[in-house]
Amino acid sequence: MNDSPSAQISEPRDRAQGSGGRLVRRTFVFTLVLASGGLLAGGAVELFFRYRESVENIWVLQQEMAQGAAFKIDQFMQDIEKSMRASTQTKEIISGGLTDSFKFQLVKLLKVAPAITTTAVLDASGVERLKVSRVEMIRPEDLDDRATDVAFLQARNGPSYFGSVYFVDGSEPYVQIAVPIKRFADEVVGVLTAEVNLKYIWDVISQIRAGEAGYAYVVSIEGDLVAHPNISLVLRRPSFRDLDQVRSALAGADGPIAPQLNYAGQKVFAAYAAIPKLEWFVLVERPVAEAYGPLYSSLLRTGVLLLIGLSIAVLASLIIGFRVVRPLRVLREGAAKIGAGDLDHRIEVRTGDELERLADEFNQMTTQLRDSYLNIEHMSHLKRYFSPHLADLIISSGEEGITESHRQEITVVFCDLRNFTEFSSIAEPEEAMRVLRQFYKALGTELRRFEATIGHFAGDGLMAFFNDPLPCQDPAARAVRMATAMQQDVEKLVEQWQRRGIKLGLGIGISSGYATLGNIGSEEQFHYTAIGTVVNLASR
Repeated sequence: MNDSPSAQISEPRDRAQGSGGRLVRRTFVFTLVLASGGLLAGGAVELFFRYRESVENIWVLQQEMAQGAAFKIDQFMQDIEKSMRASTQTKEIISGGLTDSFKFQLVKLLKVAPAITTTAVLDASGVERLKVSRVEMIRPEDLDDRATDVAFLQARNGPSYFGSVYFVDGSEPYVQIAVPIKRFADEVVGVLTAEVNLKYIWDVISQIRAGEAGYAYVVSIEGDLVAHPNISLVLRRPSFRDLDQVRSALAGADGPIAPQLNYAGQKVFAAYAAIPKLEWFVLVERPVAEAYGPLYSSLLRTGVLLLIGLSIAVLASLIIGFRVVRPLRVLREGAAKIGAGDLDHRIEVRTGDELERLADEFNQMTTQLRDSYLNIEHMSHLKRYFSPHLADLIISSGEEGITESHRQEITVVFCDLRNFTEFSSIAEPEEAMRVLRQFYKALGTELRRFEATIGHFAGDGLMAFFNDPLPCQDPAARAVRMATAMQQDVEKLVEQWQRRGIKLGLGIGISSGYATLGNIGSEEQFHYTAIGTVVNLASR
């Protein structure tokens, strides 16, 4: 076993060199996975949203068809209602009421509205007075009393009546419509009813085509089939209520409705529109296989593009793997040397891209680190006898010999607490220290604010001066402003102390003149201060 230093150093170096091959593989695999994964994820998201959009577009298109059919059917029924109301607005009604002459209007109504098979006039008591039919002979004894019919009761009160769908003798579906007969605006003298054959709606439904195999049909609120392109299916009277899409329509569900099975067991997309006045629903269905046709073509194109993108990603991964490995190795080795303390090392990368800029930033960082270390050493030296703020100013000034002995005109400020000696001799130590802390806290705030240099502390007093070690404008005026601010701050403390029975005051002395400044002390502890007549004068 070799425990020599060279062997211990060579082992991590060998591991670093051996990691180069792994780095190539990792770079290649990572780039490939990242690019391929991005393409796959993007393709999957695109397919998902394209599917959603296709389904929504199918729903919107078929719903527009259903709404168009619903509008035409509603318009068809309203036209019949309008024709019936028009036939009640005759001079005979106004002048003579419900007479036999009104029968002519009934015959005319059958010609105007071919869908009406039978129409009848009921008087105000609900008894049929006149009745005309195109499918049977009406005899006097065939006239009925319909006073309890819902159609008569509703129409007599003013609004038109549209009944439920019913089937006559197992054949076509019918619906009953009733309108009031008014002699004057507020005088209802009877009700006009009509039996409407709904097979005429087949013309509207049969014209709707949703794609190649799509179709439309109409169901009632009960789920009965009212109209369908296959009219024989209507005649068999099947119930569509059990179909999921019909249940969704009857429940007023929001679309799009998921693909469901139609009456023939085929999976279809369905959309619907309501005809509120009739309580009918128009549904448009389209086979899923046909509806998905454009989507399948789009998916195929997307798949081809995805394969092309993956091929490009593989090629790009190979290029990146060979292009970035060597510069990254140089960067890694250079970072290791800088981390070991070699701040003179320079990383050389010439790729003309971000890697070269990164190497330049490493070199710039190294230079800044070296300068920072020098500043830190100098700062630690200055902080032995200067405040952090003043030390920062001295460092930023770039004057290395600023603390050497020299003569300078300065303004000196002395501050002390009057009567503190007497107070401290009788007060508890804790109380005396509390007063000093409050005093120096108030003075320290102003010293920092006016950027004074603190010469020394001495019990209940301190010395500060201006214009050294860094010059300042009008040091005397600055000293006076600081003294005034100190007086105001200490006056507040004096009031508090007096309430506690402590009688202290503030003394301030200010003097301007030349003094000798520099370091005083030993190697272990320096003290930067000023001496001379100006200092003695201010202290007195």
